[in-house]
Amino acid sequence: MERQTVVRCVEGHLFSTKTWPLRSLGAARLGPGRLIRCPQCGRLRSSVPADVSALTPPQLARALRLEAAAFPA
Repeated sequence: MERQTVVRCVEGHLFSTKTWPLRSLGAARLGPGRLIRCPQCGRLRSSVPADVSALTPPQLARALRLEAAAFPA
């Protein structure tokens, strides 16, 4: 059961990633955030879920189009 989560990296870039309930495939856990390769800058960045209610519709649409690459399990 996969779902898209909109996240913000430490650099402020918004993008989406697939998450799995009760598992953390695709990202390493670091406290409240995860290490995810940001599709905008291409670097591993600490990322946290974004507050979707604070995003404008264009920001949300762009974040959902930019998806983080799958992390090998």
